[in-house]
Amino acid sequence: MTTPLVSVKMITYNHEPYIRQAIECVLAQKTNFPFELVIGEDCSTDGTREIVFDYAKRYPDIIRVITSDQNVGMKQNGKRTFDACKGKYIAYCEGDDYWNRDDKLQKQVDYMESHPECGLVCSKYNIFLAQKTQFIEHSSWIKNRTIVQIPTINDILLGKADILTCTVLTRRLIIEQIINADPFLYSSGYFKMGDTQLWAEISLLSQIYRFEEITATHQLLEESASRSKDIIKLLQFHISSSEMCIYLCDKHNLPVQIKNKHINFWVKDSLKLAFITKDSSFADEVIKKYPKLSFKNSLWFWGTKYLLIRRIVLFLNSIYNRKFILQR
Repeated sequence: MTTPLVSVKMITYNHEPYIRQAIECVLAQKTNFPFELVIGEDCSTDGTREIVFDYAKRYPDIIRVITSDQNVGMKQNGKRTFDACKGKYIAYCEGDDYWNRDDKLQKQVDYMESHPECGLVCSKYNIFLAQKTQFIEHSSWIKNRTIVQIPTINDILLGKADILTCTVLTRRLIIEQIINADPFLYSSGYFKMGDTQLWAEISLLSQIYRFEEITATHQLLEESASRSKDIIKLLQFHISSSEMCIYLCDKHNLPVQIKNKHINFWVKDSLKLAFITKDSSFADEVIKKYPKLSFKNSLWFWGTKYLLIRRIVLFLNSIYNRKFILQR
């Protein structure tokens, strides 16, 4: 295999309905440089494994499959797939997403080659709600949100960056530098979120640029690492995300208002989780750490202690059709 300029990192698990489209959109790329597709297959229980090996057999000069005899989880699968990438640049396309343009890699690499100060490029995207078969254009998805074209770490942690993984291309050496410098943040498995902290720290070392073109479609599934119908699982992800943002705020001495925003999220979601699981000791731990509570957070806290208040909160949740619990 010719040494690739770009490695496309694709991790997949039980993506049988989507994986062919993800692979085909990579194979369709028209470039003046060699690229590879490195697929991390984590012992899927559907037909995903057979599909990716079939493609690897048909395209041995482009596709390599990284796998094992047992499931290792999303974080470890992502790490071993990244470690196998050889390219100067890393592009991302998970097994349930796809690219819209056959010139995505060429346009992004051309920009990076001519802008050495840039460490990451991304773009606009569309959303496809897989369970509802509903297509949402980017402008509708981000409606009423302020998005910054060249985001800083502050913008990323305030939700103004809109960096979607399947649109990203980065420099591999920058990623290696960041990951090796903080094993706890990236390798310990403590934080459930995988990419936001990486984009945030890349912004401290180089510029991030966002293309206005739509280059990809993200298929939003009912169940994923960041999305679930299981309220407990969803709250645990939100709590971990807030802890990660607080960690970055402390690590890089970011403005206190950014840290306070994520502390508020952490307190709210933690008390919701304590309420749902009826864990009054966890609720006590939360207010011991952050004793000042809003009225709504007080309802969550006292609802773990007293049946009457619990019934009031559950009644409010039924009126708002679960939004009372899920709303941040």
